[in-house]
Amino acid sequence: MRRRLVSVSTVALAFIAAFAVPAPAQRVLGTADDALVLPRGVFRFRTLGQWTWFNERYGKDTPGRPDGALEPLGIDFTLDTIGVKQFPNLASLQVGLQSLTGNPNWNATLGNTVVNLRDHVAAFPFVFEAGLSKKFSIGIQIPYVVTHTATFFNVNTTGIQGNLGFNPAAFANATAVTQDAAMFAQFTASANSLQAALDNCAANPAAPGCPQLNAQRTNAQALVTNSRAFAVGVNSVYTASPFVPIVGTDAQLAIEARVAAFKALYGSFAAFGVPAITTNGPFASQNRLTLRDAQTILTDPAFGIVANPLQSTGHSHLGDIDIGAKFSVYDSFGGNTEARMSPKGLNFRTSVGGMFRIPTGQIESPDDFVDIGTGRGAKVVEGRWFGDLLVGGHFWQSFILRFNKPFSDEQEMRIIDLPNEELAPVYRRQTVNRQLGSAFEFETSPRIVINDFFAISGNYVYRHKSQDHYTGTFTIPAAVTGFADITLDASTLDLETETKEHRLGGGLSYSNLYGFEQGKAKIPFEVTYLHWQTVKGWGGNQPKFFTDQVQVRLYARLFGGK
Repeated sequence: MRRRLVSVSTVALAFIAAFAVPAPAQRVLGTADDALVLPRGVFRFRTLGQWTWFNERYGKDTPGRPDGALEPLGIDFTLDTIGVKQFPNLASLQVGLQSLTGNPNWNATLGNTVVNLRDHVAAFPFVFEAGLSKKFSIGIQIPYVVTHTATFFNVNTTGIQGNLGFNPAAFANATAVTQDAAMFAQFTASANSLQAALDNCAANPAAPGCPQLNAQRTNAQALVTNSRAFAVGVNSVYTASPFVPIVGTDAQLAIEARVAAFKALYGSFAAFGVPAITTNGPFASQNRLTLRDAQTILTDPAFGIVANPLQSTGHSHLGDIDIGAKFSVYDSFGGNTEARMSPKGLNFRTSVGGMFRIPTGQIESPDDFVDIGTGRGAKVVEGRWFGDLLVGGHFWQSFILRFNKPFSDEQEMRIIDLPNEELAPVYRRQTVNRQLGSAFEFETSPRIVINDFFAISGNYVYRHKSQDHYTGTFTIPAAVTGFADITLDASTLDLETETKEHRLGGGLSYSNLYGFEQGKAKIPFEVTYLHWQTVKGWGGNQPKFFTDQVQVRLYARLFGGK
């Protein structure tokens, strides 16, 4: 996440100025966390501005790419073809058109898609910490998070992809309805008339014209049977399906060719009173799908997805609130402020901590495929260990271990069979049992103190999040899916939820704590800047983050002496 600088109000400044007493510390702290525990009576207020953006991820099992290779964030929505794989209820239409065209290898496609995503997260955590005793402090972090997904979405990018478009008759186009009805009526009339003539000649073989018709009985009867089946099939597709072949495409031309063939065959029986077929075929879709059409497919209940449009979106809301505590285990300075301000030789301190996370943030909406939540929506407990190693008066390094364990819960999610099948229909939206994977982090931050006011810092983080686990089985009948009974197993959501990440960063710190201790500053504060980014990742859904962070720390003594 990326966090933005939040200015401290004049009221807060007045409060800090009235009660300010510096916390014992080195002259300049670093950009990241450390083992310091606030002493009794000391209050510290921190506010961060953190800005994060990302448009790539480290992929897994992507065709043509090695695992761990960077790939665009929108790759799962960028499709060479939208067909039966993406919309299984197109299967019956595909089979029907294969029969009508006489081409068993014809495949339905709505065209291609291109989606580019660039996500931004700005977070504003407000952190309040207080030392309750010499070795024990507590704190609470209340973040306000703003998310934004910039989305570029386009379909049929060259104008020639796709062989199916919206069916004009299904959307009450009067010309299409009239033409389709006329074709079916003409085929029906011609077939009925020829069948009646065949029946009459079978009963009266000597009647005028019957010897000639009976000589062609086999072909005539086949014509009636085949034309009726063809007309029923065409009528079923072109009056009921939301999609039909586009004008000028192979499928539409093949159907029109068959209409012309039937027209010619029935024309050969005109002498027997069979009415002519004058239609050239059913009314085709006139255009390939546009971006607006694609958004209609995503949002209109008639198409079964019932989701938000694939477009830029954002949120502003509280994030998840953390409540924590920290206990000092060992400090070689022994609580001596002067020793901390002017460290000599080799020193070490270590502390342990714990945190409980309250799920006050918003999770991603199951109806928005590119949404970013402001939190994970799960309660979490976390254990922490901190160690600081100080060498002389100018170098020190922090080491931190964290391990968190989320609580299980229930969430409404769309169950997809594979991680790259994002466009899930609404019947896949179910309430599942969720157990988010635990996470382990190792962080280290070397720091060089330049003088009494400035320090430079490095930062490295390794993070491993274990696989999530989802449970729940749901049977969806054919009447709902539109093609067959299916069983959904929520465990498919486990795929590609385990991730690993390596981050590198660095920054600069300014502190006037030593100046305050010397009576040269009125308000003790620190300002830090940190930049870090992901340099290596694994798992399929691990983004490559770029983050800039600005932090302000203000100190005050609420009770107790120096």
